[in-house]
Amino acid sequence: MSVRITSSGRFYYKEGQGMVEHHHPNDYQIQLVYSGTARNYFNSEAMDLETGDIVFCKKGCYHAFHATSKDGVKMLEVKFTTESRKPKDVLEGINTRFRDRENQLYLLLSRIVLEGQRKMVHYKQMSSVLLMETLLTMNRICLEQVLPVYDSNPIHQLRSGSLTTKNDVLDAVDAYINNHLGDSFTIGEMADECGYNQDYLYRVIKKQTGLSAIKYINLMKFERSLSLIQDTDLTLSEIGWKLGFENLQYFSRFFKRHGGVSPSEYIRKVRHTTRTDY
Repeated sequence: MSVRITSSGRFYYKEGQGMVEHHHPNDYQIQLVYSGTARNYFNSEAMDLETGDIVFCKKGCYHAFHATSKDGVKMLEVKFTTESRKPKDVLEGINTRFRDRENQLYLLLSRIVLEGQRKMVHYKQMSSVLLMETLLTMNRICLEQVLPVYDSNPIHQLRSGSLTTKNDVLDAVDAYINNHLGDSFTIGEMADECGYNQDYLYRVIKKQTGLSAIKYINLMKFERSLSLIQDTDLTLSEIGWKLGFENLQYFSRFFKRHGGVSPSEYIRKVRHTTRTDY
């Protein structure tokens, strides 16, 4: 299976701005709205988009859009081509419009954009691999067969794999969060302890990860829950308590929101499965 990315990027359109009707005779296009709202037109049919919506435009489709929110709209966009038959089977199962799930596609598309911006060694090959993962995930979501996340969340792969320099601010944030995962703390308290202004901390986390500070903390907490399930014999109640949840019900709700399955279902899979044959 082969795909070739022709362009990628982050785009901001002010209210009323956008693109007039056009089409791509050879390219497919993925757009993800990560802030604001917009109105899209596909073959003259209107659809309203909000944060978290994905738009998949197949080649040859006429489309247009403009920002509708007062603060404009921000989008991630990737265009690509393929001549292989197998990816086309995947593409046919992807809807024109659907919702991202737990930022899975946002994280993948962000990594593609970063690869293109930084142009590190093997960036084209890495981008193509990430795009194939994106397309398969899109297909699963549209088929309502998306699988739960069984490894650490990609946000830390994004940090370690794409940043070219050490980031002392995120290192301090990570250390604080790891030391206080079982505690209740505010962003202001974390900023004071790390020695940074709260607004500055917000901006750095958002710039480097694409996530708000709260979402970043929750993803680290989710990662720790995965690790405790996979690598220890603690009960779910004990794991929830270690992560600061008052009871198992709250922990279960948190885990399912981030992982797509209940922690009890997840623990059965990872602790009772010893071999998988393909």
